[in-house]
Amino acid sequence: MGNGATGPARARKILRVKDLRLVRVRRAGAAFLAAASALLAGAGMPEGRKVLVSRIPPDYAENVPAAKAELVKVINEERKAHGAPPLAYDLLGAKVGDLFCEDAARNRTSGHWDLSGRAPYLRWALAGGYDHHGQNFAAESRGGYDFTEPPAVLLKKMHAAFMAEEPPNDGHRKTVLDPIWTHVGIGYAVVGREMRMTEEYSRRVLEWVELPSGPLPAGKKATIAFRLPKGWSVGGVEIAWEAVPRPLSREEIAARSSYGLPAGGTMLRPYPPPGSTWTTGEKGSFRASMGGRVEVAFPLERGPGHYYAIVYGAEGEAFGKRLLPLAAPLVVAE
Repeated sequence: MGNGATGPARARKILRVKDLRLVRVRRAGAAFLAAASALLAGAGMPEGRKVLVSRIPPDYAENVPAAKAELVKVINEERKAHGAPPLAYDLLGAKVGDLFCEDAARNRTSGHWDLSGRAPYLRWALAGGYDHHGQNFAAESRGGYDFTEPPAVLLKKMHAAFMAEEPPNDGHRKTVLDPIWTHVGIGYAVVGREMRMTEEYSRRVLEWVELPSGPLPAGKKATIAFRLPKGWSVGGVEIAWEAVPRPLSREEIAARSSYGLPAGGTMLRPYPPPGSTWTTGEKGSFRASMGGRVEVAFPLERGPGHYYAIVYGAEGEAFGKRLLPLAAPLVVAE
């Protein structure tokens, strides 16, 4: 059996407290694809129309749903034993996982990437996912005999291998037990003597995201918007870029292990509270309040490729807190 760990240092980006420190000057005050639900008129921005992406469950008949339900029960029992909240089931995650597993089994690849070079976060975004996402992956290839075990047995066997990991090589186990997740979908496929499975974790916080309705010209400006639930605030939006992926060979896929969203992005910060300023001297780039709509504009200055707007936030006041990602909606530049 081969599997690829989601490295904790890359899969879970953290905005450190020191990056959000304020200086008190005086007393401060307080798809794009299948999930499109409405089209809004643009306001003279280069992208023209925008699409409001909400969480409409996909019309999808997933593979082996009863077997997957058994695995989710096991996952939630393990999370409960370690003090993590239970997960709801995510049909979009199941669809993304099933399609990837089918492709990987048919092409006999073993790793987080597909032959087109797409990482899990890109496949998730292209399917209409915008929430923070993480994937566990496992594979088994049999040379001389078929898979005759029930799917639930195979799924739970692969998952047990995740949970048997020990530090420091325990990326899968950490992903399973991470308290930030709210949902999980299970991917599964058997093609001949190749079996693949994934666990597609996500963190649902934002109520909706507003994105450009299609690719934008490189060098222009993109505008996105999102709605925070009541009692939540945003501490920053990191604009991370990467080139359109190139195709990969089976060997290249197998040689890669952990993955993560692109590093080295530009951090955009909200305007600080009245009477405060950032220690870096920045004045802020967008307005944000507790709950409600937030709009962020940024230039597509790295050229053609994929721009991820990684939203960091917290329940309650974000300033001065250790922040974790809430979402990473995708904007494509051509």
